[in-house]
Amino acid sequence: MATLRDELQTRLAHARHTAGALGRHFSRDGRGSVSLELVLVLPLLLWALVATVIFYEGYQARYHAQMAAQTVADIMSRETNLFTANYVEGLNDVFDFLADSNYDTRLRVSSVIWDSTNERNRLQWSYGTRNLTELPEATFQYLADGDYEGLLAEFGEDESFSFASAAAQAPVDDLADRIPPVLPGEALLVVEAFSLWEPFAAVGIGQLRFAPVVVVRPRFAPWINFDGIETVFPETDYEVAWTGSGNDTLPDITEPDPDPTPSGQVSAFTFDDGVTTGLSRTTVTSGGPSGSYLGPFGGETWATPVTLPVSLSAANMNVTIAFDLLVIDSWDGYDASWAAQPGDSFQIQLSGTPITHETFEVWKRAPFGNNRVAAGYYQGGTYRVTTSLVQSDSNIMGDWYNDQIWHVVVTLNNAPQNFTLGLSASLNESLTNESWGVDNLTVTASGSGTAAPFTPNAATRNGTYPQTRFPRYLGCPEYRNPAPWMTMTRGDLSTGVTMRRQIGGTTYLGNCGGGWGFFNAAPHMVLNYDSQSISSTTSGLQFRMDDGNNGYSCDSVLVVRDPNGQWYFNDDYTGWNAGLQITNAPTGQWVVFLGTYNNGTCDSTLTINQFQR
Repeated sequence: MATLRDELQTRLAHARHTAGALGRHFSRDGRGSVSLELVLVLPLLLWALVATVIFYEGYQARYHAQMAAQTVADIMSRETNLFTANYVEGLNDVFDFLADSNYDTRLRVSSVIWDSTNERNRLQWSYGTRNLTELPEATFQYLADGDYEGLLAEFGEDESFSFASAAAQAPVDDLADRIPPVLPGEALLVVEAFSLWEPFAAVGIGQLRFAPVVVVRPRFAPWINFDGIETVFPETDYEVAWTGSGNDTLPDITEPDPDPTPSGQVSAFTFDDGVTTGLSRTTVTSGGPSGSYLGPFGGETWATPVTLPVSLSAANMNVTIAFDLLVIDSWDGYDASWAAQPGDSFQIQLSGTPITHETFEVWKRAPFGNNRVAAGYYQGGTYRVTTSLVQSDSNIMGDWYNDQIWHVVVTLNNAPQNFTLGLSASLNESLTNESWGVDNLTVTASGSGTAAPFTPNAATRNGTYPQTRFPRYLGCPEYRNPAPWMTMTRGDLSTGVTMRRQIGGTTYLGNCGGGWGFFNAAPHMVLNYDSQSISSTTSGLQFRMDDGNNGYSCDSVLVVRDPNGQWYFNDDYTGWNAGLQITNAPTGQWVVFLGTYNNGTCDSTLTINQFQR
């Protein structure tokens, strides 16, 4: 028995020792940690994967809804006939196709005019597809009063996530702020696109309503009515009723020229005495309109301008540069058969940067016989250039053509202390056929200028436009960047003008607030337009692009800012060439940006003329 008992105790002790060793070994063993961490982290990884897919699908759906809404609005802007219920319902089908949607959608289209009595927008009509409630007549009164809850109540009390609910049918609360100024006698189309989107799994994102709003101006009619709705005619005689700046932050071109001979004369040349001190060219010719003149010069000055260094007694003075420009013989305007792509043009530069690009034609056909004005910003100051026709009925020299004399006045406010005046011309024929000269050149300075409200961002400067040499800037379209100016009246549009230009850029317009295509931040042109107080709903101002190949060689996109600060956009007008037609175009500065549908640059022609319906 003793032996058996001892054996049992020995085995029991051994078992206890083994169990303790196994326990200690298990407590130190980490081989099971990988599986444990996977069990803990796997749900989080799965959530992140699903959430990523849902976030992507949500943003994709929102983007497609926005692009589809813009396309539908663009289609509607081209109409001239009455809108009908069937037509707008069909556009909802188009919207579904473009948005590639597998969720519920609706469209609401409204025509908006201005109510000058109450100083707010007013509905002409409104229509909602698939039984969506139209905008209430008092919509803009609610919004003007800040009573969005009252507007919401107009759509009922349903709170479900469906288009029966008030929240799904109501407009966005800042709808009035999204509508640009409405011109007298016209209406704007407001296209609201609604999509009800739900994620396929619950990851913290609930049901969403996408509600892009696109506002367009009818291209070919002042307004478009809706079938079966009594016409509410827009007012035609109110003062423009918005508070935006328009283009009034461009330098004021309505101010009269300062005294051409203020105190503080810096330089003066009559050239009758042969003195050309400081000028880079010394050719003086007798027989000018008032004796001798500097010149003649030709197209060689495009690469090597005639220059004059100017040194003032102090920085930030006001400077006046005045001279008579002799346009001699057969200048050809923008005639592609005779002139180079810049046109037969005269250019003024300050330290190598152009401030004006004026094109002349021997016959002075519209618009080349107009007096001109240009303005812009330069190195913390402003410049203004006036070019006025003095004489055009005599032959000064050269061939048998009548020559022209233009008086040019350049005023610089807040000028740099030292700069170089440059004068050049883009001509491609001999001096006996095309040339220019300068007479009675004076540079005077006085007073102290004031800093300009805008300065082009030198850090974003990106080369120059090849036809005009005006600087290009990276970024979204900025109408205050300097550009060539052209002066035209409504009467000139029947003749029109066409010019070759390099277009395109690197900034996508969709990142700048709307539209598509690629642009630079500097305009190609500022059109100084005089409507001559003529109103018409069947003809007006037209901007038109043409690459000669239906847009296949150079697919253009056009952006124009009107004198009241309203932006216009077009992608395809004829073929893949862009264009805009504007009735009752107001007097003032129209700023023109030329882009391309795809990234990069190409050459196309810009025509400014009159359209007729």
